[in-house]
Amino acid sequence: MDFTEDAFVLAARSHGDTGVIVELLTETHGRRAAYVAGGASRKMKPFLQPGARVVAEYRARTSEQLGSARLEP
Repeated sequence: MDFTEDAFVLAARSHGDTGVIVELLTETHGRRAAYVAGGASRKMKPFLQPGARVVAEYRARTSEQLGSARLEP
């Protein structure tokens, strides 16, 4: 399952040293959780605030699996 779509950040919590698990809300795919590598960096933190609008490139093997995402403001 791969898609690129506008999304809103609902929540973000740290996972490991540099990663973050975010919950995204998209128009066509609904609510999705994803791992964002490097999300705990100073550069990414402003974009991971609840309510922030981002462009998400989401990837997962199946729809039931936790996917990974690359986010852009």
